[in-house]
Amino acid sequence: MELSVSKKSWAIGTVQERQYWEEKFEIAKSFMKLRSSIPTVLIEIAAQHPLVNGEKPNEEFAHRLLLAKALYEKECISGKYVEIYVPGSRHVHEGIPDKISLSEAGCIFLEQQGISREFIHGNNLNIKYKGDRGVYNSADECFVASSYFKDANFGCLFSVLSPVQVFRKTIHYVEFGVIPLNYTAPTLNTFHDYIDEIFEAVPYALFVDPDMQSENSERASELRRLRIPKDL
Repeated sequence: MELSVSKKSWAIGTVQERQYWEEKFEIAKSFMKLRSSIPTVLIEIAAQHPLVNGEKPNEEFAHRLLLAKALYEKECISGKYVEIYVPGSRHVHEGIPDKISLSEAGCIFLEQQGISREFIHGNNLNIKYKGDRGVYNSADECFVASSYFKDANFGCLFSVLSPVQVFRKTIHYVEFGVIPLNYTAPTLNTFHDYIDEIFEAVPYALFVDPDMQSENSERASELRRLRIPKDL
């Protein structure tokens, strides 16, 4: 695909980098258009650590899960078939490991909200698409969700996330060939920091390592070092 891309004098990045993303976006947009008539929805919920007492979603995570529940119910009422994916392996934060995975905590929470487990995915998809490497960052979440979205022939993809994460996760999703409908669940206190996102996380995803799936990925390796419990 050849696109004519001109670089504005004040724009960041090279013409080649802009063209790369223009092409990626057009490919993803075309793919989503092909799927748009299929009346099925996959809802991915960005997980958030640490868990309360090592086993329950914290406030930010719970807000996302509740928003996903509302979206699930709305889409079901409209006649669509809907499944939910809650990502996240077991994490450690500041030396304290969670007792269960973020996925399992989120799945239990949604079950307690009345959603049948048969429509909720967690560790099963983590293992299917990431194996023993686990799901430890937003890129992993997007990789698993986009892979299952494609394999299971879904028509629409929702991503429920922090407003701080929107651009970075969209970059990862476009890299994997899909475009989500983003739904944010803002809270007063957020784990992610806007300044870190703007100056570090987003530029890294945009210009250095869009998929973070290689074992040599510097950022992915650092996050795994910080987040994988030592007893795993």
